[in-house]
Amino acid sequence: MAALFGIFLLFGLSTSQFAQEKDSKKTIQESSNKTTLTPSPTPLVPKETPPSGINLTLAPTFLNLVTDPGEEVTSQIKVKNNNNFSEYLKIDIAKFESAEGGERPLISEFTSADDYKNWISFSDSQFILDPNETKVIDVTIRPPKEASLGYYYAIIVNRTTQQETVAQGAAVAGAASVLALLEVVSPNAKRELQLVDFKTSKLFYEYLPTEFQITAKNTGNIHIIPSGEIFIDSMRSKEIGTIKTNEGRGNVLPGTERVFSVSWNDSFAVRVPKEDGGLTVRGDKGETKFQTKFDFTKANKFRMGKYTAHLLMIYDNGERDIPLEGTVSFWVIPWRIILSAFFIIATPAVIVYIFMKWRYGKKR
Repeated sequence: MAALFGIFLLFGLSTSQFAQEKDSKKTIQESSNKTTLTPSPTPLVPKETPPSGINLTLAPTFLNLVTDPGEEVTSQIKVKNNNNFSEYLKIDIAKFESAEGGERPLISEFTSADDYKNWISFSDSQFILDPNETKVIDVTIRPPKEASLGYYYAIIVNRTTQQETVAQGAAVAGAASVLALLEVVSPNAKRELQLVDFKTSKLFYEYLPTEFQITAKNTGNIHIIPSGEIFIDSMRSKEIGTIKTNEGRGNVLPGTERVFSVSWNDSFAVRVPKEDGGLTVRGDKGETKFQTKFDFTKANKFRMGKYTAHLLMIYDNGERDIPLEGTVSFWVIPWRIILSAFFIIATPAVIVYIFMKWRYGKKR
């Protein structure tokens, strides 16, 4: 009897073990058929709604990065919280292209065809910044071996509660963003820039500043940074003034035009925006009002007459510096000062003339 009980007990244990092994194999099989997903980081959410708008400073304003195909490149950006409360922040990315005039880029969401959105990564994609705290973020881009020429990113810092990354076609204007221009070295790179126009905002000025506009077109396939100077001659002297162009080292993207604006204001009399309490005074239609300021330390720089400006701008075509040259003339005629001087000189002469005529007539 005891032997029979042992046989049944052994059979039960074997059956139970077989069932457990079968269930275990089934579990393993089911697990192997499932896709393992990496969970997204839990969003950092503030306990209270921020009392005011976001106020950040990002530096630098843009990154110019160069690397070889298949080789990663790393840089850094700094984010500073200017508010007096903590900010819960995230980093979003988008692409950008040149807007009309090229000075303010347009940013837009990536499309499914933009695989280069997956090349960029950050040391921290979400973080908290205390009041006046600055954080350094590492930016790494890993292009594949088949990559070549230019890729253009907008690195945008938003609050974690901000749902929309960027409106389609929005302009970057003082937003918390850094533009990153990546060049992947290629033997097919074509660097070519053309000077489309060099002009002043008008032909006649009463006072300085004179506003110059330089329009350059990139007819190549990679972004270019032009630089140079404007040399100004008067009717009597050569090179009485020199102005640097594109000091901010702005890029001209392939297939686009960009307008570079620069002013010449080295003068005794200069028109400047009118201010009241640190704020610019505007008219009924929103136009800026101006006033004339006189700098007596520059009394020897009273500008009047015809002036000629000579532009010399250069860019690197990958082998040597290529010059772009242009010339424009303009006039400075301070007619109010001229009229005032005329009346100051003429009035005593008229008075003397009238007095002498009256006296001569009286004697007769």
